[in-house]
Amino acid sequence: MAPRLIFVRHGETEWSKSGQHTSVTDLPLTENGVKRVRATGKALVGRNRLVNPDYVEHIFVSPRSRAQQTLKLFFEDEPETLSKIPQTVTEDIREWDYGQYEGRKSADIRADRTARGIDKDGHKWNIWSDGCEDGESPEEVQKRVDELIREIRVIHKKALDEKKEHCDVMVFAHGHILRVFALRWINGDITINPALILEAGGVGVLSYEHENIEEPAIYLGGAFFVPDEDVEKNSGLIALAGGESQ
Repeated sequence: MAPRLIFVRHGETEWSKSGQHTSVTDLPLTENGVKRVRATGKALVGRNRLVNPDYVEHIFVSPRSRAQQTLKLFFEDEPETLSKIPQTVTEDIREWDYGQYEGRKSADIRADRTARGIDKDGHKWNIWSDGCEDGESPEEVQKRVDELIREIRVIHKKALDEKKEHCDVMVFAHGHILRVFALRWINGDITINPALILEAGGVGVLSYEHENIEEPAIYLGGAFFVPDEDVEKNSGLIALAGGESQ
């Protein structure tokens, strides 16, 4: 099957719950965030599940503790396997730098910009086109995300060249940056609001059409895999896209 990129947004924090922009502020997960990520990991990680840890070639994770905490909770039942998977902590996948907008809500940012005369004639601030004052522009964010995608494509191309049956790479990061990542995966224009939703603790999959590195695609939906009856009796597992009976 085609190599996959599986991405996970960090679990709920107090600011993700309240709608405050969170980039450099290093908040831990809430108790509810911990519970939900732990439950997601138990549901999706396993030999007949969406994420088979034996197929994960590399993990890239944001330097923020909320992303790293999510990674550990997600693989809580597979600590030994996780310790053997190469991991890279990279600034390329840290959250969008919100600059002056750190800790603020969108409505407050828009009202303030209008009051200061930055936005006129009915224009409303949109991070995708306007970026953040004293923070990052869309172009700056795109540049570092594209660099990470190139690095991941090297891993995936090697797997395709070697005709490896499975090759998954995982990314643990944040809400805005992962939406940028998904859009850039298919060479999309990030200056247009992509209207993509990614909940705290949410999981998504990207891959390639026709097992071709030149045809990146969003894995819009995967079917459940139901093992043979005898395997099902032994394992009690039902797999999601990419799983297989063993």
